[in-house]
Amino acid sequence: METFSVSKPQPERVSMNVKRGRPRLTCHVRQIRFTLSLREGEDDDLLLFFADIPERRRAGALKNALRAGGISLNNGFAPDSDDLDLTIQGLVFG
Repeated sequence: METFSVSKPQPERVSMNVKRGRPRLTCHVRQIRFTLSLREGEDDDLLLFFADIPERRRAGALKNALRAGGISLNNGFAPDSDDLDLTIQGLVFG
């Protein structure tokens, strides 16, 4: 009966001191998690935007879109012309 090796011999490593993986971050990371609910017919443009982006790249794409859109916030609050604010004003004062 003949015996043989199933795996090939591993090549020697260049150096044992080589660090693997991503380097550690030097800054503090804050995570903000949210769920975005989009409606067919009403939010079709946004649904198309997210459909073309792989799932693990959506956060980066959203950050780029927010930066490119020229958002401006005062003290962390949305401007008065926000659609939700106008809707609430219409319900309360309308």
